Amino acid sequence: MEQAKVMENKKRNVVVTGFGPFGVHAVNASWEAVKLLKDRSARKLKDLYDIDLIIEEIPVVYDHVSSRIPNIWKEHDPLLVVHVGVSYVAKCLTIESNASSSGYTRNDIVEKCPSDCGMACTRLNVGLDVNAICKNVKDKFNCIADVSEDAGRYLCEYILYQSLAIKHDRTLFIHVPDFNCYSSEETERGILGIICCVMESLGE
Repeated sequence: MEQAKVMENKKRNVVVTGFGPFGVHAVNASWEAVKLLKDRSARKLKDLYDIDLIIEEIPVVYDHVSSRIPNIWKEHDPLLVVHVGVSYVAKCLTIESNASSSGYTRNDIVEKCPSDCGMACTRLNVGLDVNAICKNVKDKFNCIADVSEDAGRYLCEYILYQSLAIKHDRTLFIHVPDFNCYSSEETERGILGIICCVMESLGE
């Protein structure tokens, strides 16, 4: 009886992260859009899917990502984790399809990069159907999204790998354009649409 009560009261969480400042991105478009998602769309997600939206800003630091991401999964036991990052080459929302374990040679904002320690590189694929998600978000939300096979071997790919290693079929990474291409409001609407499409595909 007590176990049934615990299951009944279990929260249904979706976690969305955005990155903090780095390089020329003194204000990171990913975090600005994620903040709007919490302000504008949390109630809609609650009403539609009975999920609680949790957002978190992630510093562009490898060590923080490697320690924080497992804790996010442990603390929130999410139905879905969506990582969001800015890309200067993105012309629309771009869903990454895979990530690598090593080969990260670009320093983070504290001038460090991970040590590969001679380990062979492994590659993990996103377990969600990213092509179907892109099609559905266009059909249902009038939002253009593309699939990418190269996440860039920086913090964006690094954070994606960390989550894929924990639960590959409940993890997504979205690269978003900078402010000169999309407003924060446009990006927020696109991220919301993608989350809705994933929740529907999961039957949640």
